[in-house]
Amino acid sequence: MNAPSVAGRSPQYAVGAALCVAVLLAIWHQLSLGRSPAVMPSPAQTLDALWDIVTDGSLATELALTLMRAATATALALSVGVLFGWAATVSPFADGVLAPIRAILQGLPPIVLIVCLVLWMGSDPSITIIVCATVMVPIIAAATASALRSIDPHLLELGTGLQLSRARRLVFIVVPSILPPIVAATGAVASGSVRVAVMAELLSAPDGVGAAIAQTRTLLQTPALFAWTLAIIICALLVDLVIRFVVKRWTALFSPSDRAATGRTRKGTRTR
Repeated sequence: MNAPSVAGRSPQYAVGAALCVAVLLAIWHQLSLGRSPAVMPSPAQTLDALWDIVTDGSLATELALTLMRAATATALALSVGVLFGWAATVSPFADGVLAPIRAILQGLPPIVLIVCLVLWMGSDPSITIIVCATVMVPIIAAATASALRSIDPHLLELGTGLQLSRARRLVFIVVPSILPPIVAATGAVASGSVRVAVMAELLSAPDGVGAAIAQTRTLLQTPALFAWTLAIIICALLVDLVIRFVVKRWTALFSPSDRAATGRTRKGTRTR
């Protein structure tokens, strides 16, 4: 049985989630009692600090920079990953050449790459884009190669039998077959790229959410540190929800079975 979607959650789910949040807030408040805000700020102090960075405009400014870098890295990783996956599928030689590169990218810890790039490039915002793209490329490449290898050969034979040109076979057969898994893989890694971007900015960038967190750490402004952390958690959750919605719509658009199910549902609604 498939897990229910967010929109179709039962009331018990909402009650359980609300209860868990309440318990976590109570534990946080209890831990902050009798402690300096520099060590453990309370939820109220964190919300005050969050309001401060919202009203002075720093949250919008720094968050826009971080999201822009994550989006740029996603676009770059999508281009390179699709190219790698396609090359690995059409040529065994290219697959062999790219295999060590994929292994290095998959096994390389992002923190090591950040440290090396800082040594080579100094404090450069482009480091964030490079690190995020490096994390995403192997996953997108693997999804692309798997999608290309799973194309129904009967569809390709049908296109050849109908004397479709190579461009038409690409548009009407290949792209609709490989697009849903590629979009799904890109969405899965794109939501995590926001967190990777913050980590990279923390160590390498002069601006962005990560740089703001680094500044609050240096100045021992722990309530502001907690506020930035809370803001990026909320942002990452919203990005994940948006990506899930986009992936679901694209998958339904290019999946014949989903289109048929949607058509049956609408037909049943009209005749009810």
